[in-house]
Amino acid sequence: MKIIKCFIPILLSILWIYFLQKPIIVGDNAIPPLGKFMSPFTGFWQNVRATKSIQNTVLNQMPKEGSILFDDRMVPHIFAQSTGDAYFMQGYVHAMHRLWQMDFSRAAEGRISEIIGSKALNFDRNKRRKGLAESAKQSIEVWKKFPEAYKLVEAYCDGVNYYIQHLDYKDLPIEYKLMNFEPELWTPYRSSLFHKNMAEVLCGRDQDIEMTNAKTFFGADFDLLFPEYDPLSDPVIPKGTKWDFNVDSLINQVENSNQDLGFIPIQRTIQDPGLGSNNWAVGPSKSVSGNTILCNDPHLNLSLPSIWYEQQIVTPDRNVYGVTFPGIPGVIIGFNKDIAWGITNGGWDVMDWYQIKWKDESMTSYFYNNEWKNTEYRIERIKVKGQQDVLDTVPLTVWGPVVYNQISHAKYGLAMHWIIQDPSAYCEMDVFDLLNQGKTVGDYRNAIQKFPYPAQNFAFISRTGDIALTVQGKMPIKVNQQGRFIMDGTKKENAWHGFVPLSSTPHTINPIRGFVSSANQKSTDRGFPVYYNDGDFRDYRGTMINRYLSEKKLWNVDDMKALQYNAYSLRAETALPSLLKYLDTTALNSVNQQVYHELKSWNYMYDSNAVAPVYFDLWMDIFHRLVWDEISQDTLKKYTAMPSDQTTIRLMKEQVNLKYFDILSSSGKESLSDVVRISYDSLINQLQDKLLLTKKWADYKHASIDHMTRIPAFGIPFVSTSGSKDIINAHARTFGPSWRMIVELTKDGPHAYGIYPGGQDGRPGSPYYRSMVSDWSQGKYNSLNYVNTIHDLTPLITYEFKK
Repeated sequence: MKIIKCFIPILLSILWIYFLQKPIIVGDNAIPPLGKFMSPFTGFWQNVRATKSIQNTVLNQMPKEGSILFDDRMVPHIFAQSTGDAYFMQGYVHAMHRLWQMDFSRAAEGRISEIIGSKALNFDRNKRRKGLAESAKQSIEVWKKFPEAYKLVEAYCDGVNYYIQHLDYKDLPIEYKLMNFEPELWTPYRSSLFHKNMAEVLCGRDQDIEMTNAKTFFGADFDLLFPEYDPLSDPVIPKGTKWDFNVDSLINQVENSNQDLGFIPIQRTIQDPGLGSNNWAVGPSKSVSGNTILCNDPHLNLSLPSIWYEQQIVTPDRNVYGVTFPGIPGVIIGFNKDIAWGITNGGWDVMDWYQIKWKDESMTSYFYNNEWKNTEYRIERIKVKGQQDVLDTVPLTVWGPVVYNQISHAKYGLAMHWIIQDPSAYCEMDVFDLLNQGKTVGDYRNAIQKFPYPAQNFAFISRTGDIALTVQGKMPIKVNQQGRFIMDGTKKENAWHGFVPLSSTPHTINPIRGFVSSANQKSTDRGFPVYYNDGDFRDYRGTMINRYLSEKKLWNVDDMKALQYNAYSLRAETALPSLLKYLDTTALNSVNQQVYHELKSWNYMYDSNAVAPVYFDLWMDIFHRLVWDEISQDTLKKYTAMPSDQTTIRLMKEQVNLKYFDILSSSGKESLSDVVRISYDSLINQLQDKLLLTKKWADYKHASIDHMTRIPAFGIPFVSTSGSKDIINAHARTFGPSWRMIVELTKDGPHAYGIYPGGQDGRPGSPYYRSMVSDWSQGKYNSLNYVNTIHDLTPLITYEFKK
């Protein structure tokens, strides 16, 4: 018995040690091994110390040489004697500050289940069926055909890996310790995968299924309710531009076939169309100084760590400054002493869906071009944390992968053809490498013509006075309505008919009006020779930017700062007077009068402290829902495109007797004025019931910046800002200006200003983790330290790389 008693403490100790080294499974969640996580020597305590440790460092026996000088905002200024050396150091510093963020590119590969378990299985299946990983592998084979460019990508990867290979467990970012996994080495494939992920964010959106359902539901009214062109819109390329190519030799018709499908009950999450990006530039004739000025603010999902990383790279052949993507080399948006460029999303629909007719339920063959073809398959093995691997069989057709095997009934599936399935003829990384060292408008045009997708609006200025804007990317040649709806996959002629020559995509250089701009609106007027569908981005921001740039004769940098932060709502300007005129003010009680007068006197500014934007937004939501109550039911709304606010407002002005201005659920027959009054009464009730009468816009919007993992302690739960969707300062709850930049190119060098909502260091707890959020939310900017030599900067710390 005494022996047994002696062994009990030993056994308990062994069990306790075992317990501390194993993850604890609670439902679908896993708590990391507490022994490792709580260890004062290697656990999360070391992360607190690491983020507060800032000191000069000399790295000896390095494969590359150079210096990194960090300024007072922790922006690295890289000085090297070759581009390869500079990209090695860029990879190193990206890994130092953003390793976990980079490593989460596994998401694009469909590998999240191996980190967080089975709850990510549907996410992983969807990513794999879309084929991002396959596309990344294809791109690598193309990159290898450009050995000089490929060497630069490899140099970047070597820098990332040098940091990883010299990283102890105690120095791992805290997210690795919380999720109990470790970083993988970086490869060109993973850089390519990052590019594919951005392609999905920016051009992985379509409404073919929802538009097909809407056409089925609305029938003859569809074209009225879903117009492709708004006569009042102001396209990216000025109206009336002449084009130097035609496509007259193409067939005139394709068949959009869904007659056998009926209503398609596939629910998808589609990004809000009111969010996008802005860029514009003015030439010497429109600036106070006579210099060119460029502005850019891409609107993306706001997260911590930020998607952007600020940086300068100085070598004998370049001196470039701007923001970079951790995961790929070079500067993505930025400037040098001769040129500057900024990017917004082009919005072209380059993802089309084809109805696949199966021979039988086995799906082993499908009908195409008058014959039955054998289905090919790709087997996806998905690793799942704590469980056995899951196999997913992906059917492959001539159009692409079948993402939805069976719709409506077993006879049909839906295959996806997406632009990323067509390999580029160039190395995408070469585009920004060439831009970084560009000097003229010719260099700019030559560089971006190698850019395949997602289609982007590249705005440009030069020190010599040129301004330009190009909608650049592989543009499928389609005929009228092709790809707007689900197409008949049995017909060969429904394929794309090639691509617009890269030199002939929509562009303008030094337009007469003295400025260029884009805000995700339609690229061209109807005169462009090729049909294209660009989703349903609305035109409010683009129209307002062009209005301001046209009306004001001369601009300076301060004017540009104010314009980027502008919160004026064209949507409210066009809608509110038409709504208010239907109210009988003599019949309004005190609360109704209060709301009415607040709206009547409103200046249409979505200021953070204003209450009128709350009233207007809520009223428009109620009014829109009542007008389109035919499809507001959950059974339809989940699967059907809704007419936009822009269309609803136009119809309210032009077709007051439209049959849809009736409330379907009521027993009577309402008019437009009835619907307006009923929606206003509902507004008042909701304002009172939800205690919103005094709620300020910023509090109502309740914007936040979440950590990528949604861990509350690592995010910012509330950010007070002005702006909203459809406004130049397009800041909604979780989306907004991810980087604001203004560059004036002077004879003495660039004068540049910029800011993003985050900080340089992606490690929670670092003083540079969220250091710019407060200034960003107030519309403030940092002066960007563009230096020419290593002696022009007084660094906070320095990293020396020595062989």
